[in-house]
Amino acid sequence: MFMNIFRESMQMGYCWVKDCFCGKKGRRSMLMCGVAVMVGIWFLLCASLRLAVREPSFAEEDCMLYYIVNADGMKGLGHSILLLVNEQGMGTVFSFNVMQRSLGESLFGKSGIGKLSTGTMTAEETETFLQTGDLGIDGDQLTDNYDMALYRPITTEEYQVILEQTIPYLNAEHQFETLYEKWAEEEDAGRRAEYERALEQMGQDQSLPLYQIYTNNCDHAVRTFISAVDSMMQEYTHYTRRMTPNG
Repeated sequence: MFMNIFRESMQMGYCWVKDCFCGKKGRRSMLMCGVAVMVGIWFLLCASLRLAVREPSFAEEDCMLYYIVNADGMKGLGHSILLLVNEQGMGTVFSFNVMQRSLGESLFGKSGIGKLSTGTMTAEETETFLQTGDLGIDGDQLTDNYDMALYRPITTEEYQVILEQTIPYLNAEHQFETLYEKWAEEEDAGRRAEYERALEQMGQDQSLPLYQIYTNNCDHAVRTFISAVDSMMQEYTHYTRRMTPNG
């Protein structure tokens, strides 16, 4: 039946195009006729395929993982965050930023201890954020409007695995803050200089998850967390040419 309809529509279209070519309506009329034919064919194809919205196959008990990007974040350089949603729909956000260095020092390639800002939301707040992109949590880059997201369901076990990936970042941050407080409160010039040297050494310690704007920035951190449970992300981020800013 569809083939008969299709054949008749093509014959009608041929007649329309023939009239346009043989008449005096000019090129514009010819183009209009061609568009009309193509639109008619498109509608017939859609009707024959009976297109329908496919419902997601996520189970209600699944947790969710969201890789979210704000193209205008970080003073126009862009910013990525990770959102984990548990079985109850409550969201936890992770945002990795420079803490020890200024933006200028970072742009010159200087590494340093970063800050992994975290924030939590109720199920209602999480749903609102996912609908609007408006995030309003106290913390670096956590009060902004986000543009795009990739997401997938994860198990409760995978949820915990990702949380474990954040521990070294949080430990390094805590270690730096403790040492920084000692430096700020120290009145003896000699000991203060020692603390300052220790802080500088921390900022260059490759055993720590240092922030480096070109090799371990906010986007790298988020992808690293996700790679712990997602083999496709792990494979994709294996090549430096695909990592920000190269990618």
